[in-house]
Amino acid sequence: MQRLALALMPLRVFLGGTFVYAGVQKLSDPGFLHPGAPTYIGTQLEGFANGTPGGFILRAFAIPIPEVAGVGVALTEILIGLLVLVGLYTRFAAAGGMGLNFLLFLTASWHTSPYFLGPDLVFTFAWTPFVIAGAEGQPALDTAFEARRRRFRSGPEPPPNVEPIPGAYSRRAALLELGGLAIAIAGFSALAKGSFTPARALGARKTAGGGTGNGGHASGSKPETGGSAAGQGGGEAAGPAKSSGGSSVPANAVELASGSKLPAGTGGNYADPVSGEPDIVIRASDGKLTAFSAVCTHAGCTVGYENGVILCPCHGGEYDPNTGAVIAGPPPSGLEPKKVIEAGGKLYAVPS
Repeated sequence: MQRLALALMPLRVFLGGTFVYAGVQKLSDPGFLHPGAPTYIGTQLEGFANGTPGGFILRAFAIPIPEVAGVGVALTEILIGLLVLVGLYTRFAAAGGMGLNFLLFLTASWHTSPYFLGPDLVFTFAWTPFVIAGAEGQPALDTAFEARRRRFRSGPEPPPNVEPIPGAYSRRAALLELGGLAIAIAGFSALAKGSFTPARALGARKTAGGGTGNGGHASGSKPETGGSAAGQGGGEAAGPAKSSGGSSVPANAVELASGSKLPAGTGGNYADPVSGEPDIVIRASDGKLTAFSAVCTHAGCTVGYENGVILCPCHGGEYDPNTGAVIAGPPPSGLEPKKVIEAGGKLYAVPS
């Protein structure tokens, strides 16, 4: 029995460490609490709730207060992770972890196909042995406190190699200390995050021939706010045009913005001149432009660009910014390539 309990020790450490990391990762993300960022918690919650059986819970309790919900979940994840790592109130912490992962399965992972590729379902079942047995038979504070209780009550001998906790120290005191540690970790995570770069919105304004419109038609598309976000996928787009005259620009091209609005190493979203759907254009560090549809091929969320990748905020899909190919996450295919050129210091979308 002792060996079976110890065999679960690596799983316990993995689950606890992963939950601490999940909370830290959220709070250290510069865009997590910034509306308009691709990784903004409000955008993620909307994507999680869209067409999922658990969406009503998010709409009722989280979407009305996205920042509070995001910080609360991150703190909860850190605290659950710490409790599981040290083995304190392990059953309750594991039940909290299971509940959170099951909710994520019903929302964030619901559209993952086939279902077994959704990590939250796997995590839900991984918590089961700890909900049933806690950290019994493993090195843990719960085991040490139980050893003290048995010694004071002259009950069964405590497990071997387990030193009882001193009588002046209680589970409540340990819980308060871990709660303080969780807040400290959250604070340092928030302080360590980099600066947030506001999203760039490039609006289709007029055709190269001088009229306003979308490839010869009146333009009713609104600029899409988008922004930097990590992601996968990639596509092709023409490089900057050498000519400063308008003759090198196709007659049906639609002006987006001044080229200065898209510095090297950044991306911006704009409305497709034909469909009005969001597209994304990226300028690499060498000045090359690539452009793609900004509609994720997984569940239709709008992707953004940050830290060298294209990212879907809803389910973590990532795309290569050079080719549009999927490099991580659940998207079944890459992003559709679009065409953006630069001429006369201005960016133009060329309808395909």
